[in-house]
Amino acid sequence: MLDYSMKHAYLIMAHHEFEVLGKLVQALDDERNDIYIHFDKKVKNYPLLKTKYTNLYILQKRTDIRWGHISQIKAEYALFEAAFMQDRYDYYHLLSGVHLPLKSQSYIHHFFEGLKDKEVLVHVPNSDYQTHLKMRRYNFFTKNFMHKVLFIRRINQLLWRVCIRIQKELHICRNRNQSYTNAANWVSITGKCIGYLLQIKKDVLRKYRFTLCGDEFFIPSELGKSYLKDRIYYDDKLLKCDFDGSNPRIYHLGDYDELISSGCLFARKFSYTDMHIVDKILIHITADQE
Repeated sequence: MLDYSMKHAYLIMAHHEFEVLGKLVQALDDERNDIYIHFDKKVKNYPLLKTKYTNLYILQKRTDIRWGHISQIKAEYALFEAAFMQDRYDYYHLLSGVHLPLKSQSYIHHFFEGLKDKEVLVHVPNSDYQTHLKMRRYNFFTKNFMHKVLFIRRINQLLWRVCIRIQKELHICRNRNQSYTNAANWVSITGKCIGYLLQIKKDVLRKYRFTLCGDEFFIPSELGKSYLKDRIYYDDKLLKCDFDGSNPRIYHLGDYDELISSGCLFARKFSYTDMHIVDKILIHITADQE
């Protein structure tokens, strides 16, 4: 028998890999959930997605998302606002379109019911140097930092490096009195946290405008100096995500046993290049639900 005492919102940022996205929506299709999807503004034709049990909302106001840019935070805020205005949920889970749950929805709901309103974050390795570079320098030319056209990408990265070097020589340091903490931007947070983040939206967009990868800093940093700081709970079991260099590794069928035995609630990332593992995970969580 399903427990309807908690209601969850899944907030999904998607821009490609729509085969995986369809499977993700299928895995989240549960009476206890609502799903909100933000498609990158660069996506011209997004897929037709249907659910049987869940309310599915596609955001009409879309952001042109760029890696490392303030647009990442703006897209997250678009999802926060859409869900918060629609209903009040016990938990809001921010995912990408290439996530998958590794546990059934009954397991996930039971897990969060036992947390007593904690704001769940995931540790990400970092250094003081990286924090200083990303948060305390003015990071210009980030909009096209990872542009798909190589020439444009190289020019913007060069200009960015020049600006950083000038600031270093001139000892320019912004937000000196602000302490920063980083975490994965894929979070599971409560309605109280969402309400607080919406209250400080204007200040956040101003403060993080010229940061690099500010989406990995603004939630833990702003919560850490708020009345919600004692609710912050770091749990690496929230997300299984391994890296090849600086990029998340794509999981394949050979990783199935490792993923399932990890004890993690979600994993990222998956690709249409190996849908066998995607289908196998869906079979596993469906059986677990039953």
